[in-house]
Amino acid sequence: MTYQLKVLQQSLEQEEAEHKATKARLADKNKIYESIEGAKSEATKEMEKKLQEERTSKMKVENLLLEVEKQCSMLDCDLKQSHQKLEEVYRQKEKLTEEVKNLTLKIEQETQKRSLTQNDLKMQSQQVNSLKMSEKQLKQEINHLLEIKSTLEKQNSELRKERQDADGQMKELQDQLEAEQYFSTLYKTQVRELKEECEEKNKLCKEMQQKLQELQDERDSLAAQLEITLTKADSEQLARSIAEEQYSDLEKEKIMKELEIKEMMARHRQELAEKDSTIGSLEEANRTLTSDVANLANEKEDLNNKLKETQEQLQKVEEEGQVMAMTKLQFEKQLQCERTLKTQAVNKLAEIMNRKEVRVGAGSKRGNDTDVRRKEKENRKLQLELRSEKEKLNSMLIKYQKEINEMQALITDESQVRIELQMALDSKDSDIEQLRCHLASLNIQSLDTTSIGSGPDFDTDDAYPESRLEGWLSLPLRNNTKKFAWEKKYVVVSSKKILFYNSEQDKELSNPYMVLDITKLFHVRPVTQTDVYRADVKEIPRIFQILYANEGESKKEQEFPVEPLPIGEKSSYICHKGHEFIPTLYHFPTNCEACTKPLWNMFKPPPALECRRCHIKCHKDHMDKKEEVIAPCRVNYDISTAKNLLLLANSQEEQQKWVSRLVKKIPKKPPAPDPFSRSSPRASMKVQPNQSTRRPSRQLPPNKPS
Repeated sequence: MTYQLKVLQQSLEQEEAEHKATKARLADKNKIYESIEGAKSEATKEMEKKLQEERTSKMKVENLLLEVEKQCSMLDCDLKQSHQKLEEVYRQKEKLTEEVKNLTLKIEQETQKRSLTQNDLKMQSQQVNSLKMSEKQLKQEINHLLEIKSTLEKQNSELRKERQDADGQMKELQDQLEAEQYFSTLYKTQVRELKEECEEKNKLCKEMQQKLQELQDERDSLAAQLEITLTKADSEQLARSIAEEQYSDLEKEKIMKELEIKEMMARHRQELAEKDSTIGSLEEANRTLTSDVANLANEKEDLNNKLKETQEQLQKVEEEGQVMAMTKLQFEKQLQCERTLKTQAVNKLAEIMNRKEVRVGAGSKRGNDTDVRRKEKENRKLQLELRSEKEKLNSMLIKYQKEINEMQALITDESQVRIELQMALDSKDSDIEQLRCHLASLNIQSLDTTSIGSGPDFDTDDAYPESRLEGWLSLPLRNNTKKFAWEKKYVVVSSKKILFYNSEQDKELSNPYMVLDITKLFHVRPVTQTDVYRADVKEIPRIFQILYANEGESKKEQEFPVEPLPIGEKSSYICHKGHEFIPTLYHFPTNCEACTKPLWNMFKPPPALECRRCHIKCHKDHMDKKEEVIAPCRVNYDISTAKNLLLLANSQEEQQKWVSRLVKKIPKKPPAPDPFSRSSPRASMKVQPNQSTRRPSRQLPPNKPS
């Protein structure tokens, strides 16, 4: 301790000597500071002159700003006039849309009439074929019944084998459950042991902490003794530091004043530059918006012209359909006349045969031979005439059937073009709505903000209204794989439509992939694991479901193209729930999509059915027994049914945002059904099975044929 005191005394003497030296330096610096203040007063006078010059320049700039504001007011008037013109254009558009709706209703009525005439044609062709095929069907039915008997015996044996396999699988599952229970008990015992080890380690930690506290107490007692000696040295150092701080404060004040003058100059220059840039940007925005409005008006006129052309083409097609109907009636009359002639000829032959029996003994043999030969010749002539007329009728029927098929193809193409034009119009409407909102936001900002340069920067994201929503979502692909596959689409929600684009470039080109009408929405909700059991568990919180009417959907292309049937096989398919089934046999591995049982056999396969539209495969027994197992057709659906769509967001927060915004847009009243649409006989509202159709959670593997 004595040695430390001596060291401290020596350090104090050295600091006193340094303190005296610093006092002498401070006295010299005070003299220098007085000379600097004299120079500073001269500099301040010069700065005041410069400030007066800048004030005059500021007044000139303010006058220029007043002139610019006058010009802005003139531009606002021009904008109001353009808005009035836009409103007139919208009124014209509404009138045109009403005309288009009336025309579509007429087209639907005429298509219904045409379908009825086609059904009549089918019935007549079926009657003609049934007369030919009646004898063949009787023979085939006998053979078919024998085959059914053999197939039923085989199915009984297969069902027994499947039951044995199912029992074996149940036993395996029970063994797995027992093994899992055994492992769970092992895991519980391991967890208990680990908890006991943790408690022992916590006790050891507490003992170590007590030892550390004792050592810290000893350290604190030694530190208190050192603090008493250091307080004396700190008091002397404080006095020295106070003097040095006063000197540094004076220098800092001098530097701060100089910096403030420089910042004022820089701010003034920045404000002038920002005002000029905002004026230029507003002028450019007005020019671009006017040009966009003109372009949209031109595009709208082009689309209206295309609609008129398509309507004219539809009228021509309808006139041709009427001509075809007239020709059909004429041919039906000819058929009836020929049938009556045929019956008359048969009756004459019967009368001649009866007369022949009566006059057996009266006439001579030569006279009888001559009469028989005459009658045979007449019969041959009549048969030849009948054959020639039948061939003519068949050739005419084939020609008219081809023409009808061509007309149907033209009608489908024109309807597809009309759908594409309607989708393009919807995308243009959403763009116009976006531009109108942008213009309104610009007008509000130009009226509200008095000083443009000093205000906050303009943010383009805030210009969109709350009703508009854009972003990337994923749609499920329709594959036969067990897992979901997603395809990204750019989705835009406007006030009336939901537009799906393949990319942002398609959005700029107004080329949507699919359009949904918001007025036809029924429900929007997040999904659960039971709804999409085949999806990944991590993706389920990001998936949500939209339920809507089929009327509200319009797509660019059909997902399942229909292959046209040949003319001779027109009456061979079976209609059921919108399907057009064709009876087939499978000699290669395939499963029934209704009961997941094998549908094939190498030698004697069971009778099967396949839809020519959606290509679904199932047993014929399901339809013969009238089982409600077969799902309705995914292509030939009823207009009054509802549809289900799954969507995948990028995150759970985005999913919640999409659901909340779309729920607000669902109409409070349900959408009114179309009066010209065909209502289903069972129910007015059926949910069509789509991507989220449920199947059994575990499918049994098909048995190999023995």
